[in-house]
Amino acid sequence: MPLASRLVHDVDLSLPELPPELNGLRIAHLTDLHIKRQRPRHQQIIDELDSLSLDLIFFTGDYMSHPGEERESERAMRKITAGLKARLGVYAVFGNHDSHDLRRTLADLPVTWLTNRSERLKGLPLELLGVDTNAAQKSDSVALAAGWQESMASAGHGHGHTHGRPHGDAHPRPLRVLLSHLPSFMASAGDLKIDLMFSGHTHGGQCRLPGRRALVNSSDLPLKLSSGVLRHRQTLCVLSRGLGEITLPLRVFCPPHLPVETLKRGPQMGRETHHIENVRPW
Repeated sequence: MPLASRLVHDVDLSLPELPPELNGLRIAHLTDLHIKRQRPRHQQIIDELDSLSLDLIFFTGDYMSHPGEERESERAMRKITAGLKARLGVYAVFGNHDSHDLRRTLADLPVTWLTNRSERLKGLPLELLGVDTNAAQKSDSVALAAGWQESMASAGHGHGHTHGRPHGDAHPRPLRVLLSHLPSFMASAGDLKIDLMFSGHTHGGQCRLPGRRALVNSSDLPLKLSSGVLRHRQTLCVLSRGLGEITLPLRVFCPPHLPVETLKRGPQMGRETHHIENVRPW
């Protein structure tokens, strides 16, 4: 496969308080496939992920675009997820374009859906939180905190290889990771001292001017924050350009994107501010 067509983008993320057990953790992040038909790109995703050694795989929503595309989206998602290999599992949330019917049909995929709940990985200082995306949801700290508290109160009643563990025990503070289709939750994530966030939705602008200048990003973030590694206080957000398109199957100066992050203990990129900065645009 020619290097120019490669979807995977290797990214090192340094975190100063990364627990030693998580040093070197590798995470693949897939978002915004917007499936309306079967495409060669879907097989490329499978082939590229199959060649990697991964610890976690995250999906952050928008598996379809419009009503009527549920069947094709389900077909492609079953194909993509059937052979995924990740040592610690595959986790996912839905996006604003994912219909109720699609959510129902994808419920039995071989992934763990984090719909307004969290799971703590057994034996590791790592908590995963997922925030659902729907038209009525607001990105305020109160709503996000309530979702976190509810999920932790019911921790231990999830499935798979995870279970809850109280915060007040002798174990070190876990790394807290948020999956949110909408990057607009980042301010709330910073308020709640979430360490790392994975988002999509913006498509990086999808069609851009040279120099990564997005014309639109369908969010309330400034255009300069349309994709990259964002920082707010001590929170980092990996904001992918995504793997699909909406409206037209066209990207200009904004190729599809499958970031694979390697976590490392070290100085955090960027600087601490009370606003959001793009510390690594892409």
